[in-house]
Amino acid sequence: MSDAVSPETVRVLLSSDPQCRELEARGWRVLAESWGARLRPSEEDLPRLGHLVTRARAHGYAVLELGPADAAEVAGLDGATREDYPRAGPATAHAPVDEAQAAAALSTGRGFGARDAEGALVAMSMTRSGGDRVETEFTAVHPDHRGAGLGTAVKAASVLAWWADGARVFGTGGAQTNPASMAINRAVGYTVTERWLTYAPGKAGSTS
Repeated sequence: MSDAVSPETVRVLLSSDPQCRELEARGWRVLAESWGARLRPSEEDLPRLGHLVTRARAHGYAVLELGPADAAEVAGLDGATREDYPRAGPATAHAPVDEAQAAAALSTGRGFGARDAEGALVAMSMTRSGGDRVETEFTAVHPDHRGAGLGTAVKAASVLAWWADGARVFGTGGAQTNPASMAINRAVGYTVTERWLTYAPGKAGSTS
């Protein structure tokens, strides 16, 4: 067996990695499951993505790009949705975002949001350029505004905006325990390309 696997550390591995069987044979347990997805839209996809945005607007929401001046609201919405993120492992963990961090993210990346009829920020998707692709950092929808297609709207808006600037490959991911996130990404057009397993020492069901 490989000495590269330390029994004192949590390990995140592709589900296809041979070390998965090694860890399981040594009694490690799967702490969490997550996935990564890619989207390579063509010009034919743009009208469909545009429809996802206009559908939200037809329900009375404004879908728009955010800027550093929106940082306080981004931090506030992040706080209101913090309990939505799984905490089982590092692959799905989400660090709380304060106003300064939100301002920095909006300066170096791009955020897209939806505002309700009163002007409150109720959905957002934060993105950044990851070299060969645009990565989604996180997407959040206020609990009181779910079911209106806002998650798909802000993600579609981000793809359209980045596409207009030349991006052609998009990446995202999520936890296996969050089917709503998977549904949003499938609606936008993402395809799961990889699955990850987070292992921790101890047998399945162990609390140690």
